Amino acid sequence: MTHVADAARLPMIAVEDATGATKALFETFRRQRGNVPNLFRIMAQRPPIVETLYAHMQAVMGPGEVSVLLKELVACHVSQINGCEYCLASHTKLVERLGGSAAQVEALAARDYAGFEPAWAAALAYAAEIAPTGGRVADATYARVAEQWQPAQIVELTTAATLFSYFNRFANALQIPITT
Repeated sequence: MTHVADAARLPMIAVEDATGATKALFETFRRQRGNVPNLFRIMAQRPPIVETLYAHMQAVMGPGEVSVLLKELVACHVSQINGCEYCLASHTKLVERLGGSAAQVEALAARDYAGFEPAWAAALAYAAEIAPTGGRVADATYARVAEQWQPAQIVELTTAATLFSYFNRFANALQIPITT
């Protein structure tokens, strides 16, 4: 199998070398994003993992009970807090494709939620508390989220925040370069 030389700690599977369900997954990424994210090219070293993780990511980050844009903002905010340049770069692009702005992402870096509607501000503050604490959230923070969101929405927001902590740690541990 051919591998692409890069600065990551593990080789990325070349897009043309993917087979089976991983090949179909890569083709979906190309249609949706115009590229295959480097994280998924590295994770493709273990096809069962990349394939199931992709399905989980789609269930969490795709259309559901919460705006896809808000979930992408959560991904950016968690990535800022966890210091993951890879995920922040990728998901800032997705925020902009969905109609959000780089200014919104910059506001998140300062934990300035004033420009967001109250429900979104509560969700972003909640995500900010989840990221660095292993998921521990103060009762007051949770109460603000629970005032604004229904249980299924809280599950979706919590899953988005924790999924990106996982992605952040994976990308940082393996020094995955930003996808261009």
